[in-house]
Amino acid sequence: MQLYLIRHAESENNAKPIYQRIEDPPITARGRLQSQHLANWTESLKIDTLITSPFLRSLQTTRSIVDRTPQKVHVWHNVFERGGCFRGHGPNATEGGIGLGPAGISKHATAVANDCIIDETILESGWWGGRNRETDDEAEVRAIVVMDRFVDTFGARDCTVVAVIHADFKRCLLRQMISAGTDVDSLGPMVNTGVTKLRYNGQHWQLDTLNSISHLPSRLITGVET
Repeated sequence: MQLYLIRHAESENNAKPIYQRIEDPPITARGRLQSQHLANWTESLKIDTLITSPFLRSLQTTRSIVDRTPQKVHVWHNVFERGGCFRGHGPNATEGGIGLGPAGISKHATAVANDCIIDETILESGWWGGRNRETDDEAEVRAIVVMDRFVDTFGARDCTVVAVIHADFKRCLLRQMISAGTDVDSLGPMVNTGVTKLRYNGQHWQLDTLNSISHLPSRLITGVET
């Protein structure tokens, strides 16, 4: 398996002061341009499976890829950003939001509803459903579950998997996938639409590319601050 972990395009939250952030923002005009450049780049890949988080910013980023290279979109319930869908800001903000349900997810992910495959655990009441904010420890445990899901689903097959996810959860995954003792936080910022490529050989993960933004012009590089 070749796995590409891609951070979503710039969201309105990324472009605002932290105190103005909302629970499920769309991408910005600059984010749409980033998504288009990303979609141009992914045309060179033979994508076997395209996975996305149920957050709006990830769905909109994924939609740009699908519009350029039509294919089914797999919406996994457990690749959301660390913390989940919560309201407010700061460490004391724990009130859970709702998140999109299957109908809203399909609308944003692809033009063809049947081409959106949504985990059955995502209900019309919203993928987050008002739960309290996820703790950091819970996010690290979830990363192990997601890593195992990649392995169990795709294993060492000769396939290309693209997952549009989030900066902090990407770090959680990398902590589990690459060499023990690696300080993932020291690897630098996970910029918007940055591409990290790993390979799984049946026993181990190998990091090939970290946070590549070769598809972006310099004026569109954002996300130096997460």
